[in-house]
Amino acid sequence: MSISKQYIKWMAINSFSTSISSVIAMNSMLSSIMIKPSYTDIVTTTYVGKDIIGQLGGLFYSLYTGKKADKQPEKYITNGIAMQQYSLYLENFSVLIKNSDLILPYLGFSTILQNISFISIGAVNANNLQKLGKENIGELYCKVASINTLASSIGMIVGISIVNFIPSYTVRSVFILPLLTSINFYTINKALKVVNSK
Repeated sequence: MSISKQYIKWMAINSFSTSISSVIAMNSMLSSIMIKPSYTDIVTTTYVGKDIIGQLGGLFYSLYTGKKADKQPEKYITNGIAMQQYSLYLENFSVLIKNSDLILPYLGFSTILQNISFISIGAVNANNLQKLGKENIGELYCKVASINTLASSIGMIVGISIVNFIPSYTVRSVFILPLLTSINFYTINKALKVVNSK
């Protein structure tokens, strides 16, 4: 198997496991803000508000740390993966927050970490594709994006199945999320080894 195909494989598995975790975390998060179906304005404000807070936090992060993506790409992406996983755990445990005034700042902080992780992963992924692709970066990016999108969609289907068949937040938090986090770190390390062997 070629180096670029190995890289695509590991990144696809990473997207798959992340999508499963995201669905599980989203289910917990929505459970924490869906008090009554009639509170749609509150739910919308909270859901959109957390994204706004997250985007601004990610923006400030990228302005101050962007140079590290080229200087220390492995550390930069590993920190990004760690923040991604931490944010998913935070969302998953949001169901435990009973004070509705704390939900927006709590979820906003979680979304800041998610945006930081997306910036980190995207920056290093661009760097890695440049190393792997040389002349065909656009073609390689299309392949990676297509396969990651497919893996992510399958991961979401698996995540929805887990949420429906394992309704216990405790079981999902104690057993399933740690397993998915391990898969996430393992696959990103395998992908980085592929790039470094080039």
